[in-house]
Amino acid sequence: MPDTPPFAIVFHGPYREPGLPGPPRDPQPVDGDPRPMVYRQALALAARAFEVAEHASDERFHLRDQLDRKAALVPQLIAQGLAIADMAGRRAIYVRARQLATDCSALFDLLGERDTVPPDALAPAAAIALALLDTLRELTVPPPRAR
Repeated sequence: MPDTPPFAIVFHGPYREPGLPGPPRDPQPVDGDPRPMVYRQALALAARAFEVAEHASDERFHLRDQLDRKAALVPQLIAQGLAIADMAGRRAIYVRARQLATDCSALFDLLGERDTVPPDALAPAAAIALALLDTLRELTVPPPRAR
């Protein structure tokens, strides 16, 4: 059989058979984007952090580099967490994403205090970071322990 891999395992699922619906997805958000809200928030944070880093041309390179790297890792970690079925593993990845989002928020504050980025560029980024932190806080609460 030409479609059979050399180790003779063939994956079949209801989503691969014609005429059947695909795998279940999260409910459709208001704007029609099927991606989970936490992931969309992380992408927005990364985009706004890039804009802030571009405004901070007078700032030292290491701060702009830190902001760009940390903000880019947040959506990557959230995507990895969404792919993990084990809730403890998912929560651990979300904790790391929350730490990086907290770092981004602190860097926004630092750049604002140094007056190297105009407030109109920092305010949307800081608001997105705080909203993402609120969402991640809910996702990282460990379950109650049974006594």
